[in-house]
Amino acid sequence: MNHWKMQIDRILTDSMTLIADRFDRGGYPFIDTKFDIVTGRDFGENDEPFRRKECVYAWIQGRGLESLAKHILYFRQNGNPVLAERLANMLQTVATETERLRAINNGQLPFAMTPEGKTFFHQEPSAGNYSGSFYGKGLFAAGNVLDNDTWRAGGQALFCRVLTSIREQTFRTDQQSFDPKNKVEFVPGKFPQGPRMIALGGLADLMAAEPENPVWADTAEEFIRFIMENHVNQGQFPELQKWDFVESLDAEKKCWKDGDMVFSDPGHALEFAGLAGKCLLVLQKQGKKAGLIADAAKVLPEIFVHVFDYGYNPYAGGICKGYDLTSRKAVNSDMPWWSLPETTRAGAQLLRLYPGIQTAAIAGRTGEAMQAFMQGFLQKNGFGCQTRDAEGKIIQVIPAVSDADPGYHTNLSLMDVL
Repeated sequence: MNHWKMQIDRILTDSMTLIADRFDRGGYPFIDTKFDIVTGRDFGENDEPFRRKECVYAWIQGRGLESLAKHILYFRQNGNPVLAERLANMLQTVATETERLRAINNGQLPFAMTPEGKTFFHQEPSAGNYSGSFYGKGLFAAGNVLDNDTWRAGGQALFCRVLTSIREQTFRTDQQSFDPKNKVEFVPGKFPQGPRMIALGGLADLMAAEPENPVWADTAEEFIRFIMENHVNQGQFPELQKWDFVESLDAEKKCWKDGDMVFSDPGHALEFAGLAGKCLLVLQKQGKKAGLIADAAKVLPEIFVHVFDYGYNPYAGGICKGYDLTSRKAVNSDMPWWSLPETTRAGAQLLRLYPGIQTAAIAGRTGEAMQAFMQGFLQKNGFGCQTRDAEGKIIQVIPAVSDADPGYHTNLSLMDVL
């Protein structure tokens, strides 16, 4: 995939330079991506409160810490030390400020808060949530790059708390929905694959940083096997097609149904293939878990091809947000940007892990995903517009938060392609 290196380097450089420029304006100690990606207009007093600087998203700051940390390493290694230094100064400030907010909130960050640390939306307390997952692995990455043992330990402790909540089924999503078509609210007894899937990214980093600690590799194996054996249809759901990816299960590990609908989020399924692949590549390099790597060879390539084919809209060039595995139709035909770079990462990593398994099918679909992102979503500033509809028109739909991606979904995925 090195033929994409020049394009990827430009995306990384343009987007992170813009993020650094916005930070260097001063007066706001957080990552500020509160602007319209297509027009470049800053959100301000005439916009909804959740778009303004008075609303600080833990998801954006947590993902942003990881993004900044990994971009610093990338730019140091790829001949851009000036930008790397700017991002390192920014990372120091943002991590310090977000740690201040975490202390105010008794060690956990709410989904969104004011710059003073007050919760922005009503939120039920939980043992673990997505903010904890994103922020824990982000703080660990920041501590690693800035050689701050306190942040390393704090990030790791928070992340471990999330892992325990997943195992004990006390994890509770803290996401606030801004799109009526994207039903993300917590439902008792409904268990989505997302908590384990998101954790895999952090586990890959922890395995690489602490290869002597077996808990990270063991947890990665536990989570990858759980998703492959329970959310991927390998025959346990005879009413569905083989390799269908079920987003949520009930307490008995049967498909969660909304009426007759069995919901699949194709982007999440492909993201899982990429994050699992990221873990497996670390394990392969370390000479560990050969049995897991071999078992995943029978599943991950199949998921990638099958899910891409039911989720991809070849007319408009994108992956639908929601698909009903019963009626075999898109139930949310909107196409968020993030699923395309995540798919590109997944394909590139599967080609590395398993040369010779579905090579042509995976390479072709990986190329389609990259081309669709570059042609349909990517803007001149290096950011992908958030959402397009089934006809390919850019629409004002917020997939998760109104802030632009801080180099997480797009850049970190594409970085892993190289």
